[in-house]
Amino acid sequence: MLLGQRRFSTEDQEHFRHLSGDANPIHMDPQAARRSVFGEVVVHGVHTTLWALDCLAQSELWPGEVTALDVRFPNPVYLGDLVTLTVKSQDADGIRIRAEVGGKLVATIRFGRASRPAEELSAADGLDDLAAVDSAKPHDFVDFEGMSGGVPFAVPAEEFAKDFPCAAKAVGAFRLRDIAAASCLVGMHCPGLRSVFARLSLEWTGQGQGSCLSYRVTATHADFNLLRLSCQGSGLMGEIEAFSPPQAPRQPGMEIIFAAVSSGEFASQTALVVGGSRGLGEVTAKIIAAGGGSVVITYARGQEDAARVAQEIQAFGGKADIAHYDIFGSSAEQLAALEPSFTHVYYFATCHISRKTTQVFEMARLEEFQKFYVAGFYELCQGLIETGRKGVKLFYPSSVFVEDRAKGFTEYAAAKMAGEILCTDLDRFLNGLSVHVARLPRVMSDQTYTVSGEEIPGALDILLPVLRRM
Repeated sequence: MLLGQRRFSTEDQEHFRHLSGDANPIHMDPQAARRSVFGEVVVHGVHTTLWALDCLAQSELWPGEVTALDVRFPNPVYLGDLVTLTVKSQDADGIRIRAEVGGKLVATIRFGRASRPAEELSAADGLDDLAAVDSAKPHDFVDFEGMSGGVPFAVPAEEFAKDFPCAAKAVGAFRLRDIAAASCLVGMHCPGLRSVFARLSLEWTGQGQGSCLSYRVTATHADFNLLRLSCQGSGLMGEIEAFSPPQAPRQPGMEIIFAAVSSGEFASQTALVVGGSRGLGEVTAKIIAAGGGSVVITYARGQEDAARVAQEIQAFGGKADIAHYDIFGSSAEQLAALEPSFTHVYYFATCHISRKTTQVFEMARLEEFQKFYVAGFYELCQGLIETGRKGVKLFYPSSVFVEDRAKGFTEYAAAKMAGEILCTDLDRFLNGLSVHVARLPRVMSDQTYTVSGEEIPGALDILLPVLRRM
């Protein structure tokens, strides 16, 4: 049975930040979110939970006495996704709800009776860190063992009654406030800045007395970057599981790249690096500059990142500038505003690559990749011709996934294969340009690092021999 559907907006994000106090950048800042394990802004998982509770409370399926909540978050909800709530099962113990996006499971939610008396749970009682925070706390994993504290409630319980009236009537607005505080606990305090909410398991207690959600870390598992916390609020207590992935990797600095690059080996290049503000584009710009070349680093959204890369290059005596370039805008108009004397163009424009899916193939996903890896590159080539830049060498990074792809990369590989075919024909039929393609392996970047800390080769070792062949 369908319970409800919803798309969460930027305004929804801001309002829930007000209710919960959870202002973690992955929910509020597109620039910070794109450097996270998610790659884009994600909806607060607890907001999805409270919305589901309100939908259920106003339906004929409300299971009567509810004294427990258990939620698992296997996948994120991205801003703008259409979330669908359906009833999975209902029995004497309660009701189970699935939250899905395009068939992909994003949350499983159980409302029902407590499986054991609440007093058997171990509540967190440490209040040595009871203070509201304006920014999410960064922690190293070794800091978490034995950590305890308290998260003050962000707003009075009555505000939850306005936003979730049916749920507030069914379980008490003060409990909704407690649940929202769990979002702030994970996103702002512990784990804090680098956090992934995995599970929330709660049982009702009390009658709304208290001013905070207290917590204590009860277990840490460094191999999985996982920690468990016990928590107690004004009307509930229970357990939380969250991941704290390692910090997104920085690409090698100029001092490392200077040591690997021969002096003057790229001195003949004046290069436009499209998407050079981070990842492979950042490393490419640094390599060319370290070898004596001049680079213009483009960005679509990451102006601060592009400026940081250019400043690092300039600090080591390299020549670098930045420019805005959006593949969805007019290529010729944007290129006309830039210096005309490019000898090389390196194309690293990309969207977020790895989104989990239950489908073997999604047409919308393929179309998104094709905009970047096929249409965007073609328009760039056309713009170069229209602005009189003949004789330019272009580099197109394809992927080994074209031949040997992991599960979930069908659309990505298909778009890269189409890009390779386009490059072959551009090289044959579009006079004045020389297009070079290389199939790159998966290399370390802020798009490829994982919660588990899987080791991935560095970009410098992979890119340097490829660029030398250019």
